[in-house]
Amino acid sequence: MRFAFPTRAALLLLAFAAAACTEDRAPTVTPPTDPGTPPPPRVIGLYEITITGIGSDEMTATAKPVRTPTGSGVSAALNTVSSGLILESVYSGSFSDGTRAAGGLRYLTSTFRVRNSTAGPLSNVTYIMAGNASTLPGTAITQLRKFDGTNADPSIGLQVTPTGVTNLGSDLVSLQSPYPDVLQAFTEAEVAAITPPAGVTNVFPYGFVVRNKNTNANRTLPSAAADPNQYDGLLTVAFRLPLQPTAAQDVFTLVFTAFAVEDTETRMTESIEESQDTAAVRRLRDRATSLGATTVTVLNGSSAVDPAIPDYPGQRQLCDVRTAGTVASPSYNIWMPPGPYVKISVLNPGEVLHYCAPYFRTGNPAAQRPATNVPYTVTAKALDRYGNVRTTAADTLHLVETNGLSGSVGSPVALASGSADLTVTYSSYGTSILGAVGRRLVGYRSIPVAGVVRTWTAGAGTTDWNTNNNWSPAAVPMSLDSVYVPVAAPLDPVLASNVQVAGVEVEDVALIALGAFDLTASGNVKAGFSGGITNTSGRLFLSGIARTVEGKVPTLRVTGTYSATTGTNQNINARAPIQVDAGRLTISGVRLQADAN
Repeated sequence: MRFAFPTRAALLLLAFAAAACTEDRAPTVTPPTDPGTPPPPRVIGLYEITITGIGSDEMTATAKPVRTPTGSGVSAALNTVSSGLILESVYSGSFSDGTRAAGGLRYLTSTFRVRNSTAGPLSNVTYIMAGNASTLPGTAITQLRKFDGTNADPSIGLQVTPTGVTNLGSDLVSLQSPYPDVLQAFTEAEVAAITPPAGVTNVFPYGFVVRNKNTNANRTLPSAAADPNQYDGLLTVAFRLPLQPTAAQDVFTLVFTAFAVEDTETRMTESIEESQDTAAVRRLRDRATSLGATTVTVLNGSSAVDPAIPDYPGQRQLCDVRTAGTVASPSYNIWMPPGPYVKISVLNPGEVLHYCAPYFRTGNPAAQRPATNVPYTVTAKALDRYGNVRTTAADTLHLVETNGLSGSVGSPVALASGSADLTVTYSSYGTSILGAVGRRLVGYRSIPVAGVVRTWTAGAGTTDWNTNNNWSPAAVPMSLDSVYVPVAAPLDPVLASNVQVAGVEVEDVALIALGAFDLTASGNVKAGFSGGITNTSGRLFLSGIARTVEGKVPTLRVTGTYSATTGTNQNINARAPIQVDAGRLTISGVRLQADAN
Protein backbone atom coordinates (compact mmCIF):
# COMPACT_ATOMS: atom_id res chain seq x y z
CA MET A 1 0.00 0.00 0.00
CA ARG A 2 1.24 3.48 -0.77
CA PHE A 3 1.29 5.97 2.09
CA ALA A 4 3.07 8.90 0.41
CA PHE A 5 0.37 10.98 -1.22
CA PRO A 6 1.49 13.33 -4.03
CA THR A 7 -1.03 15.93 -5.09
CA ARG A 8 -3.37 15.15 -7.95
CA ALA A 9 -2.26 18.28 -9.74
CA ALA A 10 1.32 17.05 -9.73
CA LEU A 11 0.18 13.74 -11.19
CA LEU A 12 -1.65 15.48 -14.00
CA LEU A 13 1.21 17.87 -14.79
CA LEU A 14 3.62 15.00 -14.99
CA ALA A 15 1.12 13.09 -17.18
CA PHE A 16 1.75 10.09 -14.98
CA ALA A 17 5.28 9.81 -16.30
CA ALA A 18 6.36 7.92 -13.20
CA ALA A 19 4.66 4.72 -14.29
CA ALA A 20 4.78 1.49 -12.32
CA CYS A 21 7.74 -0.79 -12.86
CA THR A 22 7.25 -3.78 -15.06
CA GLU A 23 8.59 -7.27 -14.66
CA ASP A 24 9.90 -9.23 -17.64
CA ARG A 25 8.90 -12.78 -17.01
CA ALA A 26 8.25 -15.20 -19.86
CA PRO A 27 5.46 -17.73 -19.15
CA THR A 28 6.49 -21.34 -18.89
CA VAL A 29 4.86 -24.65 -18.21
CA THR A 30 7.41 -25.37 -15.46
CA PRO A 31 7.05 -23.93 -11.95
CA PRO A 32 8.35 -20.35 -11.61
CA THR A 33 11.73 -19.70 -10.05
CA ASP A 34 10.11 -18.34 -6.91
CA PRO A 35 7.93 -21.18 -5.58
CA GLY A 36 5.78 -18.64 -3.70
CA THR A 37 4.92 -16.67 -6.86
CA PRO A 38 2.04 -18.03 -8.94
CA PRO A 39 2.66 -18.33 -12.68
CA PRO A 40 1.26 -15.51 -14.82
CA PRO A 41 -2.15 -15.94 -16.45
CA ARG A 42 -2.16 -17.99 -19.65
CA VAL A 43 -3.84 -16.72 -22.81
CA ILE A 44 -6.99 -18.36 -24.17
CA GLY A 45 -7.86 -16.12 -27.11
CA LEU A 46 -8.32 -12.63 -28.53
CA TYR A 47 -11.86 -11.27 -28.83
CA GLU A 48 -13.69 -8.30 -30.27
CA ILE A 49 -16.70 -7.07 -28.31
CA THR A 50 -19.26 -4.70 -29.82
CA ILE A 51 -21.77 -2.70 -27.81
CA THR A 52 -24.26 -0.73 -29.86
CA GLY A 53 -27.47 1.19 -29.28
CA ILE A 54 -25.85 2.92 -26.28
CA GLY A 55 -28.33 5.34 -24.73
CA SER A 56 -31.29 3.76 -26.49
CA ASP A 57 -33.87 1.14 -25.54
CA GLU A 58 -32.37 -1.23 -28.11
CA MET A 59 -28.86 -1.51 -26.71
CA THR A 60 -27.25 -4.84 -27.63
CA ALA A 61 -23.84 -6.50 -27.47
CA THR A 62 -21.99 -9.17 -29.42
CA ALA A 63 -18.62 -10.87 -29.00
CA LYS A 64 -16.55 -12.85 -31.44
CA PRO A 65 -13.08 -14.41 -31.37
CA VAL A 66 -10.44 -12.68 -33.46
CA ARG A 67 -8.08 -15.62 -33.28
CA THR A 68 -7.23 -18.56 -31.06
CA PRO A 69 -3.53 -18.44 -30.16
CA THR A 70 -1.08 -21.27 -30.04
CA GLY A 71 2.29 -21.68 -28.41
CA SER A 72 3.94 -22.10 -25.01
CA GLY A 73 2.06 -19.18 -23.44
CA VAL A 74 -1.34 -20.67 -24.27
CA SER A 75 -3.58 -22.65 -21.94
CA ALA A 76 -3.08 -26.38 -22.48
CA ALA A 77 -6.85 -26.82 -22.82
CA LEU A 78 -6.67 -25.13 -26.22
CA ASN A 79 -4.17 -27.49 -27.75
CA THR A 80 -6.88 -29.80 -29.10
CA VAL A 81 -9.94 -27.55 -29.41
CA SER A 82 -9.81 -24.33 -31.41
CA SER A 83 -13.20 -22.72 -30.74
CA GLY A 84 -12.25 -21.48 -27.28
CA LEU A 85 -14.87 -19.49 -25.38
CA ILE A 86 -18.25 -18.65 -26.85
CA LEU A 87 -20.07 -15.56 -25.61
CA GLU A 88 -23.80 -14.99 -25.99
CA SER A 89 -25.33 -11.65 -25.00
CA VAL A 90 -28.10 -11.80 -22.39
CA TYR A 91 -28.43 -8.17 -21.22
CA SER A 92 -27.30 -4.66 -22.10
CA GLY A 93 -28.35 -1.37 -20.58
CA SER A 94 -27.20 2.12 -19.71
CA PHE A 95 -28.17 5.20 -17.73
CA SER A 96 -26.92 8.78 -17.56
CA ASP A 97 -25.68 10.54 -14.45
CA GLY A 98 -25.63 14.35 -14.39
CA THR A 99 -26.08 16.81 -17.21
CA ARG A 100 -24.15 17.35 -20.42
CA ALA A 101 -22.90 20.79 -19.45
CA ALA A 102 -21.60 19.75 -16.03
CA GLY A 103 -19.54 16.58 -16.38
CA GLY A 104 -22.42 14.20 -17.09
CA LEU A 105 -21.53 10.53 -17.58
CA ARG A 106 -23.15 7.52 -19.17
CA TYR A 107 -22.75 4.17 -17.41
CA LEU A 108 -23.17 1.09 -19.56
CA THR A 109 -23.29 -2.62 -18.76
CA SER A 110 -23.35 -5.70 -20.98
CA THR A 111 -23.56 -9.27 -19.68
CA PHE A 112 -22.79 -12.44 -21.67
CA ARG A 113 -23.31 -16.11 -21.06
CA VAL A 114 -19.99 -17.92 -21.48
CA ARG A 115 -19.55 -21.41 -22.86
CA ASN A 116 -16.25 -23.25 -22.45
CA SER A 117 -15.80 -25.29 -25.61
CA THR A 118 -12.14 -26.06 -25.00
CA ALA A 119 -10.76 -29.51 -24.24
CA GLY A 120 -10.74 -29.07 -20.46
CA PRO A 121 -11.93 -26.96 -17.54
CA LEU A 122 -10.79 -23.35 -17.16
CA SER A 123 -10.55 -21.31 -13.96
CA ASN A 124 -10.52 -17.61 -13.15
CA VAL A 125 -10.99 -16.58 -16.76
CA THR A 126 -10.51 -12.84 -17.21
CA TYR A 127 -10.87 -10.64 -20.29
CA ILE A 128 -8.02 -8.10 -20.29
CA MET A 129 -8.26 -5.00 -22.45
CA ALA A 130 -5.65 -4.79 -25.22
CA GLY A 131 -4.55 -2.38 -27.92
CA ASN A 132 -3.07 -3.18 -31.31
CA ALA A 133 -2.36 -1.52 -34.64
CA SER A 134 -6.11 -1.21 -35.36
CA THR A 135 -7.18 0.44 -32.10
CA LEU A 136 -7.36 4.14 -31.40
CA PRO A 137 -3.96 5.29 -30.04
CA GLY A 138 -3.62 4.66 -26.34
CA THR A 139 -6.84 2.62 -26.13
CA ALA A 140 -8.29 -0.83 -26.71
CA ILE A 141 -11.07 0.65 -28.87
CA THR A 142 -11.27 -0.24 -32.56
CA GLN A 143 -14.48 1.67 -33.36
CA LEU A 144 -16.23 4.63 -31.72
CA ARG A 145 -19.29 5.69 -33.70
CA LYS A 146 -22.19 8.09 -33.30
CA PHE A 147 -25.87 7.36 -33.95
CA ASP A 148 -25.55 8.34 -37.63
CA GLY A 149 -22.73 5.83 -38.13
CA THR A 150 -19.95 8.39 -38.45
CA ASN A 151 -16.89 8.33 -36.24
CA ALA A 152 -17.22 9.93 -32.84
CA ASP A 153 -14.55 12.25 -31.49
CA PRO A 154 -11.57 9.90 -30.96
CA SER A 155 -10.57 11.72 -27.76
CA ILE A 156 -13.65 10.17 -26.13
CA GLY A 157 -11.91 6.81 -26.44
CA LEU A 158 -9.28 7.91 -23.92
CA GLN A 159 -12.08 8.63 -21.43
CA VAL A 160 -13.83 5.25 -21.62
CA THR A 161 -13.23 4.04 -18.06
CA PRO A 162 -14.01 0.64 -16.52
CA THR A 163 -16.38 0.40 -13.55
CA GLY A 164 -18.10 -2.13 -11.40
CA VAL A 165 -21.64 -2.96 -12.46
CA THR A 166 -23.87 -0.08 -11.38
CA ASN A 167 -27.35 1.37 -11.35
CA LEU A 168 -28.89 4.49 -9.86
CA GLY A 169 -30.44 4.19 -6.42
CA SER A 170 -34.06 5.01 -5.70
CA ASP A 171 -33.02 8.55 -4.74
CA LEU A 172 -31.60 8.99 -8.27
CA VAL A 173 -28.38 10.27 -6.69
CA SER A 174 -26.58 7.32 -5.08
CA LEU A 175 -25.00 4.52 -7.10
CA GLN A 176 -25.69 0.90 -6.30
CA SER A 177 -23.72 -2.15 -7.35
CA PRO A 178 -26.14 -5.10 -7.48
CA TYR A 179 -23.62 -7.95 -7.79
CA PRO A 180 -19.88 -8.43 -7.30
CA ASP A 181 -16.99 -10.02 -9.17
CA VAL A 182 -17.00 -7.93 -12.34
CA LEU A 183 -14.00 -5.59 -12.55
CA GLN A 184 -10.44 -6.90 -12.13
CA ALA A 185 -7.46 -4.56 -11.60
CA PHE A 186 -3.81 -5.57 -11.92
CA THR A 187 -0.43 -3.99 -11.42
CA GLU A 188 1.55 -3.09 -14.52
CA ALA A 189 4.07 -5.78 -13.54
CA GLU A 190 1.36 -8.43 -13.43
CA VAL A 191 0.12 -7.75 -16.96
CA ALA A 192 3.68 -7.32 -18.23
CA ALA A 193 4.33 -10.92 -17.15
CA ILE A 194 1.64 -12.19 -19.56
CA THR A 195 2.66 -13.15 -23.09
CA PRO A 196 -0.17 -11.54 -25.11
CA PRO A 197 -1.56 -12.79 -28.42
CA ALA A 198 0.35 -11.87 -31.56
CA GLY A 199 -0.27 -8.30 -32.64
CA VAL A 200 -1.20 -6.98 -29.19
CA THR A 201 1.01 -3.98 -28.46
CA ASN A 202 -0.64 -2.43 -25.40
CA VAL A 203 -1.95 -4.45 -22.45
CA PHE A 204 -4.04 -2.49 -19.96
CA PRO A 205 -3.90 -3.38 -16.24
CA TYR A 206 -7.61 -4.13 -15.94
CA GLY A 207 -10.20 -6.52 -17.24
CA PHE A 208 -13.47 -8.28 -16.45
CA VAL A 209 -13.94 -11.63 -14.70
CA VAL A 210 -15.93 -14.64 -15.88
CA ARG A 211 -17.84 -15.92 -12.86
CA ASN A 212 -19.53 -19.29 -12.48
CA LYS A 213 -23.29 -18.86 -12.77
CA ASN A 214 -23.95 -22.07 -10.82
CA THR A 215 -21.88 -21.46 -7.67
CA ASN A 216 -20.06 -18.75 -5.73
CA ALA A 217 -17.51 -21.25 -4.45
CA ASN A 218 -15.30 -21.17 -7.54
CA ARG A 219 -14.93 -19.72 -11.03
CA THR A 220 -14.31 -23.03 -12.77
CA LEU A 221 -15.87 -23.48 -16.21
CA PRO A 222 -16.12 -27.21 -17.03
CA SER A 223 -15.57 -28.18 -20.61
CA ALA A 224 -18.80 -28.14 -22.59
CA ALA A 225 -17.35 -29.10 -25.97
CA ALA A 226 -20.03 -31.73 -26.67
CA ASP A 227 -23.05 -29.71 -25.54
CA PRO A 228 -23.83 -26.54 -27.52
CA ASN A 229 -26.39 -25.45 -24.91
CA GLN A 230 -24.14 -25.62 -21.86
CA TYR A 231 -23.17 -22.14 -20.66
CA ASP A 232 -21.61 -22.19 -17.20
CA GLY A 233 -20.08 -18.70 -17.03
CA LEU A 234 -21.21 -15.10 -16.91
CA LEU A 235 -19.12 -12.14 -18.07
CA THR A 236 -20.13 -8.55 -17.40
CA VAL A 237 -18.30 -5.62 -18.96
CA ALA A 238 -19.05 -2.17 -17.53
CA PHE A 239 -17.81 1.30 -18.43
CA ARG A 240 -18.48 4.99 -17.96
CA LEU A 241 -17.91 7.60 -20.63
CA PRO A 242 -18.60 11.34 -20.83
CA LEU A 243 -21.79 12.75 -22.27
CA GLN A 244 -21.12 15.07 -25.18
CA PRO A 245 -22.48 18.60 -25.68
CA THR A 246 -25.36 17.20 -27.79
CA ALA A 247 -26.99 13.78 -28.07
CA ALA A 248 -25.94 13.59 -31.71
CA GLN A 249 -22.30 13.64 -30.61
CA ASP A 250 -22.67 10.86 -28.04
CA VAL A 251 -21.10 7.44 -28.53
CA PHE A 252 -23.68 5.03 -29.95
CA THR A 253 -21.39 2.11 -30.84
CA LEU A 254 -18.30 0.99 -28.95
CA VAL A 255 -16.06 -1.81 -30.25
CA PHE A 256 -13.03 -2.93 -28.26
CA THR A 257 -10.56 -5.79 -28.13
CA ALA A 258 -9.68 -7.95 -25.14
CA PHE A 259 -7.85 -11.20 -24.72
CA ALA A 260 -9.04 -13.92 -22.37
CA VAL A 261 -6.65 -15.51 -19.89
CA GLU A 262 -6.83 -18.38 -17.43
CA ASP A 263 -5.40 -17.47 -14.03
CA THR A 264 -4.16 -19.86 -11.36
CA GLU A 265 -4.59 -17.11 -8.75
CA THR A 266 -8.06 -16.21 -7.50
CA ARG A 267 -8.19 -12.43 -7.53
CA MET A 268 -10.98 -9.95 -6.82
CA THR A 269 -11.30 -6.18 -7.05
CA GLU A 270 -13.48 -3.76 -5.11
CA SER A 271 -14.45 -1.15 -7.69
CA ILE A 272 -14.65 2.53 -6.79
CA GLU A 273 -18.41 2.31 -7.29
CA GLU A 274 -18.74 -0.68 -4.96
CA SER A 275 -16.74 1.03 -2.20
CA GLN A 276 -19.49 3.69 -1.98
CA ASP A 277 -22.28 1.13 -1.53
CA THR A 278 -22.37 -0.61 1.87
CA ALA A 279 -24.48 -3.51 0.64
CA ALA A 280 -22.15 -4.02 -2.34
CA VAL A 281 -19.09 -4.13 -0.08
CA ARG A 282 -20.80 -6.78 2.01
CA ARG A 283 -21.54 -8.86 -1.06
CA LEU A 284 -17.95 -8.54 -2.25
CA ARG A 285 -16.60 -9.67 1.13
CA ASP A 286 -18.92 -12.68 1.11
CA ARG A 287 -17.86 -13.59 -2.43
CA ALA A 288 -14.16 -13.24 -1.59
CA THR A 289 -14.66 -15.62 1.33
CA SER A 290 -16.67 -18.10 -0.77
CA LEU A 291 -14.10 -18.11 -3.56
CA GLY A 292 -11.15 -18.32 -1.20
CA ALA A 293 -9.66 -15.26 -2.92
CA THR A 294 -5.91 -14.91 -2.49
CA THR A 295 -5.63 -11.29 -3.61
CA VAL A 296 -8.28 -8.59 -3.25
CA THR A 297 -7.53 -5.18 -4.72
CA VAL A 298 -9.17 -2.01 -3.43
CA LEU A 299 -9.04 1.23 -5.39
CA ASN A 300 -9.25 4.98 -4.82
CA GLY A 301 -11.32 6.19 -1.88
CA SER A 302 -11.86 2.75 -0.38
CA SER A 303 -12.23 2.64 3.41
CA ALA A 304 -10.54 -0.79 3.39
CA VAL A 305 -6.94 0.38 3.23
CA ASP A 306 -5.35 -0.59 6.56
CA PRO A 307 -3.07 -3.60 5.99
CA ALA A 308 -2.95 -4.21 9.74
CA ILE A 309 -6.74 -4.67 9.82
CA PRO A 310 -7.58 -6.05 6.36
CA ASP A 311 -11.18 -6.17 5.23
CA TYR A 312 -10.33 -8.78 2.59
CA PRO A 313 -7.88 -11.67 2.23
CA GLY A 314 -4.65 -10.66 0.50
CA GLN A 315 -5.76 -7.04 0.55
CA ARG A 316 -3.83 -4.38 -1.35
CA GLN A 317 -4.58 -0.95 -2.78
CA LEU A 318 -3.98 0.36 -6.30
CA CYS A 319 -4.71 4.02 -7.02
CA ASP A 320 -3.18 4.59 -10.45
CA VAL A 321 -4.78 1.92 -12.63
CA ARG A 322 -4.00 3.04 -16.17
CA THR A 323 -7.05 3.16 -18.44
CA ALA A 324 -5.54 4.96 -21.44
CA GLY A 325 -2.09 5.67 -22.84
CA THR A 326 0.93 3.43 -22.50
CA VAL A 327 3.03 2.19 -19.61
CA ALA A 328 5.67 4.77 -20.47
CA SER A 329 3.13 7.58 -20.96
CA PRO A 330 -0.21 6.97 -19.21
CA SER A 331 -2.81 9.57 -20.09
CA TYR A 332 -5.83 8.53 -18.01
CA ASN A 333 -6.31 6.61 -14.78
CA ILE A 334 -9.35 4.95 -13.26
CA TRP A 335 -10.46 8.04 -11.30
CA MET A 336 -10.58 10.10 -14.50
CA PRO A 337 -12.31 11.88 -16.18
CA PRO A 338 -14.29 13.99 -13.67
CA GLY A 339 -17.99 13.30 -13.34
CA PRO A 340 -20.92 15.45 -12.22
CA TYR A 341 -21.34 17.10 -8.82
CA VAL A 342 -23.10 14.39 -6.82
CA LYS A 343 -21.44 14.45 -3.40
CA ILE A 344 -20.61 16.85 -0.56
CA SER A 345 -17.52 15.95 1.43
CA VAL A 346 -17.17 17.52 4.89
CA LEU A 347 -13.57 18.11 5.98
CA ASN A 348 -12.52 18.87 9.54
CA PRO A 349 -9.69 21.32 10.23
CA GLY A 350 -6.44 19.53 9.51
CA GLU A 351 -7.93 17.44 6.69
CA VAL A 352 -7.43 17.78 2.94
CA LEU A 353 -8.74 15.94 -0.08
CA HIS A 354 -6.63 13.22 -1.65
CA TYR A 355 -7.51 11.07 -4.64
CA CYS A 356 -6.17 7.87 -3.07
CA ALA A 357 -6.99 8.14 0.65
CA PRO A 358 -10.01 6.57 2.39
CA TYR A 359 -13.15 8.54 1.50
CA PHE A 360 -10.79 10.74 -0.58
CA ARG A 361 -9.55 12.64 2.49
CA THR A 362 -6.42 12.57 4.60
CA GLY A 363 -4.81 14.55 7.43
CA ASN A 364 -5.02 14.73 11.22
CA PRO A 365 -8.41 16.13 12.28
CA ALA A 366 -7.93 14.99 15.90
CA ALA A 367 -5.31 17.71 16.37
CA GLN A 368 -8.01 20.38 15.91
CA ARG A 369 -11.14 18.88 17.41
CA PRO A 370 -14.09 21.08 18.37
CA ALA A 371 -14.28 22.80 21.76
CA THR A 372 -17.64 23.69 23.27
CA ASN A 373 -18.86 27.29 22.95
CA VAL A 374 -16.18 28.13 20.36
CA PRO A 375 -16.99 28.39 16.61
CA TYR A 376 -15.71 25.34 14.75
CA THR A 377 -15.17 25.63 11.00
CA VAL A 378 -15.54 22.72 8.61
CA THR A 379 -14.94 22.86 4.87
CA ALA A 380 -17.47 21.40 2.47
CA LYS A 381 -16.27 20.30 -0.97
CA ALA A 382 -18.37 19.63 -4.06
CA LEU A 383 -17.16 16.30 -5.45
CA ASP A 384 -17.93 13.77 -8.12
CA ARG A 385 -17.95 10.06 -7.22
CA TYR A 386 -14.22 9.72 -7.83
CA GLY A 387 -12.82 12.38 -5.49
CA ASN A 388 -12.56 15.17 -8.08
CA VAL A 389 -13.54 18.67 -6.91
CA ARG A 390 -16.22 20.16 -9.15
CA THR A 391 -14.99 23.75 -9.20
CA THR A 392 -17.87 24.95 -11.38
CA ALA A 393 -20.61 23.54 -9.14
CA ALA A 394 -23.22 26.15 -8.18
CA ASP A 395 -24.88 25.59 -4.80
CA THR A 396 -25.44 27.20 -1.41
CA LEU A 397 -24.78 25.06 1.65
CA HIS A 398 -25.84 25.22 5.28
CA LEU A 399 -25.15 23.01 8.30
CA VAL A 400 -27.59 20.94 10.33
CA GLU A 401 -26.90 18.90 13.49
CA THR A 402 -28.98 15.72 13.49
CA ASN A 403 -27.93 13.90 16.67
CA GLY A 404 -29.42 16.15 19.34
CA LEU A 405 -26.35 18.13 20.40
CA SER A 406 -27.14 21.68 21.44
CA GLY A 407 -25.50 24.67 19.83
CA SER A 408 -25.84 26.86 16.77
CA VAL A 409 -24.76 26.98 13.15
CA GLY A 410 -23.58 29.89 11.03
CA SER A 411 -25.18 31.41 7.96
CA PRO A 412 -25.45 29.56 4.62
CA VAL A 413 -22.45 29.91 2.32
CA ALA A 414 -22.32 29.71 -1.49
CA LEU A 415 -19.77 27.40 -3.10
CA ALA A 416 -16.72 29.16 -4.52
CA SER A 417 -14.51 27.00 -6.74
CA GLY A 418 -16.30 23.98 -5.32
CA SER A 419 -15.66 24.87 -1.66
CA ALA A 420 -17.47 26.48 1.28
CA ASP A 421 -16.34 27.11 4.88
CA LEU A 422 -19.17 26.61 7.38
CA THR A 423 -19.23 27.15 11.15
CA VAL A 424 -20.93 25.35 14.01
CA THR A 425 -20.76 26.12 17.74
CA TYR A 426 -21.47 23.25 20.15
CA SER A 427 -22.67 23.83 23.69
CA SER A 428 -22.90 20.18 24.75
CA TYR A 429 -20.78 17.05 24.53
CA GLY A 430 -21.39 13.90 22.50
CA THR A 431 -21.13 12.63 18.94
CA SER A 432 -22.40 15.14 16.44
CA ILE A 433 -23.84 14.01 13.12
CA LEU A 434 -23.24 17.15 11.10
CA GLY A 435 -24.79 17.57 7.69
CA ALA A 436 -23.74 20.02 4.97
CA VAL A 437 -26.96 20.56 3.01
CA GLY A 438 -27.28 21.91 -0.50
CA ARG A 439 -30.27 22.22 -2.80
CA ARG A 440 -30.32 18.52 -3.68
CA LEU A 441 -27.42 16.95 -1.82
CA VAL A 442 -26.30 16.48 1.75
CA GLY A 443 -22.97 15.27 3.09
CA TYR A 444 -22.81 13.90 6.64
CA ARG A 445 -19.87 13.68 9.00
CA SER A 446 -19.63 12.17 12.47
CA ILE A 447 -17.74 14.57 14.75
CA PRO A 448 -16.93 13.74 18.40
CA VAL A 449 -17.36 16.69 20.74
CA ALA A 450 -15.40 16.00 23.93
CA GLY A 451 -13.30 17.93 26.39
CA VAL A 452 -10.26 19.95 25.35
CA VAL A 453 -7.42 21.57 27.24
CA ARG A 454 -8.22 25.23 27.90
CA THR A 455 -5.28 27.44 28.78
CA TRP A 456 -5.67 30.41 31.09
CA THR A 457 -4.44 33.57 29.33
CA ALA A 458 -6.11 36.38 31.29
CA GLY A 459 -6.69 37.81 27.82
CA ALA A 460 -9.66 39.84 29.01
CA GLY A 461 -7.43 41.61 31.55
CA THR A 462 -9.28 40.24 34.59
CA THR A 463 -9.00 37.38 37.10
CA ASP A 464 -12.56 36.20 36.45
CA TRP A 465 -12.65 32.46 35.75
CA ASN A 466 -16.07 32.86 34.08
CA THR A 467 -14.91 35.26 31.31
CA ASN A 468 -14.59 33.58 27.90
CA ASN A 469 -11.68 35.66 26.62
CA ASN A 470 -9.57 34.77 29.63
CA TRP A 471 -9.21 31.29 28.10
CA SER A 472 -7.84 29.72 24.93
CA PRO A 473 -9.88 28.31 23.21
CA ALA A 474 -11.95 31.36 24.13
CA ALA A 475 -14.73 29.91 26.27
CA VAL A 476 -15.15 29.08 29.95
CA PRO A 477 -14.16 25.46 30.68
CA MET A 478 -16.96 22.91 30.92
CA SER A 479 -17.11 19.63 32.83
CA LEU A 480 -15.05 17.53 30.37
CA ASP A 481 -12.43 20.20 29.72
CA SER A 482 -9.03 20.20 31.40
CA VAL A 483 -7.50 23.49 32.52
CA TYR A 484 -3.89 24.64 32.33
CA VAL A 485 -2.69 27.70 34.22
CA PRO A 486 0.78 28.84 33.11
CA VAL A 487 3.05 31.11 35.11
CA ALA A 488 3.34 33.35 32.04
CA ALA A 489 -0.26 34.55 32.37
CA PRO A 490 -0.27 38.15 33.70
CA LEU A 491 -3.05 37.44 36.22
CA ASP A 492 -4.13 34.30 38.06
CA PRO A 493 -7.71 32.95 37.89
CA VAL A 494 -10.17 33.42 40.74
CA LEU A 495 -13.37 31.39 41.05
CA ALA A 496 -16.65 33.28 41.33
CA SER A 497 -18.82 30.13 41.55
CA ASN A 498 -18.52 26.40 41.99
CA VAL A 499 -16.72 24.82 39.00
CA GLN A 500 -16.45 21.28 37.60
CA VAL A 501 -13.70 20.31 35.13
CA ALA A 502 -11.69 17.24 34.13
CA GLY A 503 -7.95 17.67 34.74
CA VAL A 504 -6.14 20.56 36.40
CA GLU A 505 -2.51 21.62 35.92
CA VAL A 506 -1.05 24.69 37.58
CA GLU A 507 2.55 25.61 36.85
CA ASP A 508 4.82 26.33 39.82
CA VAL A 509 4.36 29.91 41.11
CA ALA A 510 1.03 30.26 39.23
CA LEU A 511 -2.13 29.65 41.27
CA ILE A 512 -5.87 29.13 41.22
CA ALA A 513 -7.73 30.95 44.02
CA LEU A 514 -10.91 29.09 45.02
CA GLY A 515 -11.97 31.51 47.71
CA ALA A 516 -15.20 30.16 49.18
CA PHE A 517 -16.10 28.06 46.11
CA ASP A 518 -15.58 24.40 45.27
CA LEU A 519 -13.54 23.05 42.36
CA THR A 520 -14.43 19.49 41.31
CA ALA A 521 -11.89 17.61 39.19
CA SER A 522 -12.53 14.24 37.52
CA GLY A 523 -9.01 13.97 36.08
CA ASN A 524 -5.44 14.30 37.28
CA VAL A 525 -4.55 17.29 39.47
CA LYS A 526 -1.03 18.72 39.36
CA ALA A 527 0.00 21.92 41.13
CA GLY A 528 3.31 23.50 42.07
CA PHE A 529 4.38 24.12 45.65
CA SER A 530 4.73 27.85 45.12
CA GLY A 531 1.29 29.15 44.35
CA GLY A 532 -0.74 26.00 43.71
CA ILE A 533 -4.48 25.86 44.42
CA THR A 534 -5.51 28.04 47.35
CA ASN A 535 -8.76 28.60 49.26
CA THR A 536 -10.48 30.27 52.14
CA SER A 537 -13.36 27.88 52.75
CA GLY A 538 -13.67 26.35 49.28
CA ARG A 539 -12.70 22.73 48.64
CA LEU A 540 -11.09 20.62 45.95
CA PHE A 541 -13.29 17.59 45.18
CA LEU A 542 -11.44 14.66 43.59
CA SER A 543 -14.07 12.57 41.77
CA GLY A 544 -12.07 10.69 39.12
CA ILE A 545 -11.24 7.01 38.97
CA ALA A 546 -7.60 5.83 39.02
CA ARG A 547 -6.24 9.39 38.88
CA THR A 548 -3.32 11.20 40.51
CA VAL A 549 -2.83 14.32 42.61
CA GLU A 550 0.30 16.29 43.58
CA GLY A 551 1.50 19.67 44.77
CA LYS A 552 -0.01 22.39 46.93
CA VAL A 553 -3.79 21.93 47.13
CA PRO A 554 -6.58 23.21 49.38
CA THR A 555 -8.93 21.27 51.61
CA LEU A 556 -9.55 17.92 49.95
CA ARG A 557 -12.65 15.83 49.67
CA VAL A 558 -12.02 12.53 47.87
CA THR A 559 -15.01 10.76 46.32
CA GLY A 560 -13.04 8.90 43.64
CA THR A 561 -9.83 6.87 43.66
CA TYR A 562 -6.61 8.90 43.66
CA SER A 563 -2.98 8.24 44.38
CA ALA A 564 -0.01 10.49 44.91
CA THR A 565 2.35 10.67 41.96
CA THR A 566 5.62 8.97 42.87
CA GLY A 567 8.95 10.71 42.29
CA THR A 568 11.04 13.69 43.39
CA ASN A 569 9.16 16.80 44.56
CA GLN A 570 5.79 15.20 43.91
CA ASN A 571 4.40 15.29 47.44
CA ILE A 572 0.99 16.56 48.48
CA ASN A 573 0.71 19.62 50.68
CA ALA A 574 -2.99 20.02 51.52
CA ARG A 575 -4.92 22.25 53.87
CA ALA A 576 -6.76 20.38 56.60
CA PRO A 577 -9.18 18.74 56.78
CA ILE A 578 -8.75 15.92 54.25
CA GLN A 579 -11.95 13.93 53.90
CA VAL A 580 -12.40 10.65 52.01
CA ASP A 581 -16.05 9.78 51.24
CA ALA A 582 -16.64 6.38 49.58
CA GLY A 583 -13.35 6.90 47.76
CA ARG A 584 -9.67 6.20 48.26
CA LEU A 585 -6.47 8.25 48.50
CA THR A 586 -3.35 6.11 48.24
CA ILE A 587 -0.04 7.48 49.46
CA SER A 588 3.12 5.48 48.67
CA GLY A 589 6.70 6.73 48.46
CA VAL A 590 5.73 10.42 48.85
CA ARG A 591 4.76 12.74 51.70
CA LEU A 592 1.24 13.92 52.52
CA GLN A 593 1.26 17.05 54.66
CA ALA A 594 -1.95 18.56 56.06
CA ASP A 595 -1.58 22.14 57.24
CA ALA A 596 -3.97 23.90 59.57
CA ASN A 597 -3.78 27.11 57.50
